[in-house]
Amino acid sequence: MKVTIRSVAKLAGVAPSTVSHYLNQSAPVAADTALSVERAIATLNYRVNLGARSLRMRKTHSVGLIIPNITTPFFGEIAEIIENALWDKEYQMLLCISERDLEREIVQIENLARRQVDGILMVYQGEQSKAIQFSKSIPIPIIFVDRPIPGEYSVATDNFSGGQLAARHLAELGHRCIGMMCGEAEIRNVAERMDGFLTELRRWKIDVHPDHILHGRQELQFGLRVEEFLTKQPRPTAIFATNDIVAVGAWLKLLERGCRVPEDMSIIGFDNIEMSRFLSPPLTTVGQATREIAAKAVELLLQRINESEQLANIKPANVVIPPAIHIRGSTAALLRERG
Repeated sequence: MKVTIRSVAKLAGVAPSTVSHYLNQSAPVAADTALSVERAIATLNYRVNLGARSLRMRKTHSVGLIIPNITTPFFGEIAEIIENALWDKEYQMLLCISERDLEREIVQIENLARRQVDGILMVYQGEQSKAIQFSKSIPIPIIFVDRPIPGEYSVATDNFSGGQLAARHLAELGHRCIGMMCGEAEIRNVAERMDGFLTELRRWKIDVHPDHILHGRQELQFGLRVEEFLTKQPRPTAIFATNDIVAVGAWLKLLERGCRVPEDMSIIGFDNIEMSRFLSPPLTTVGQATREIAAKAVELLLQRINESEQLANIKPANVVIPPAIHIRGSTAALLRERG
């Protein structure tokens, strides 16, 4: 025999509407009544029909997360923190990997909309992405994470000031010949980190020679190209990488080539991924407040989901969270004889 809300209500000795209020949290239920309902649910092994409840409430209690890849540690950490934050709010996360494919981003937004998710969190691909414009045609709230977008709802680090922190640290250590390993400049947060870094160096009257700036995808493999700096004259005494995984690749290649970090070359990264603390020496890095970013993005999205009518006419919010520098063993003062 099929177990229904009426079956639970009969065993608990309450009205079916009381069971409905308890399950949907649509009205207060007294503690002793709630206990009776819980016992009846357990005894009858009652399972909520999520599809039917979603139709009634017009909510699925699911949220989509779109990220470029899962192999970059920063995105993996963001996904885990967001999933835990949503779990605490009794939401399920549907993870999509765009694989840096611009068309795939659009298809994933469409697919999530068809699945009737209540909202979407997204790390969009870059300035060439069509997702920002396309999202306006979807009647689902979208919060952009990690990459700020003027005029849209987004939560991101102050990447410009993060670049300044990295430059100031190297300048204070006496470095004047500095190399940069930069991700794709069409990605807004990469461009802002570069701008902040170069702006601060100019304040110290330090120029970066064009030959000392490399561009590539923000992956470990790109970091291995640090050996190109070893043949430059003058050779950089310090390297700034626009993310930690590139800095890790550079550190590994320098080790392979017999260069000591930081004695022969200092390295500073960006992100403060978990791995950065366990290198030898540990990596100096500009840290993003990953937990704060994820928590704020979830908070803002649920706010828009639950109060969409009230928020409909409110100007989109760009939440910017300050970074912090974590000084560790991979950077050191420039030795006098190398000056």
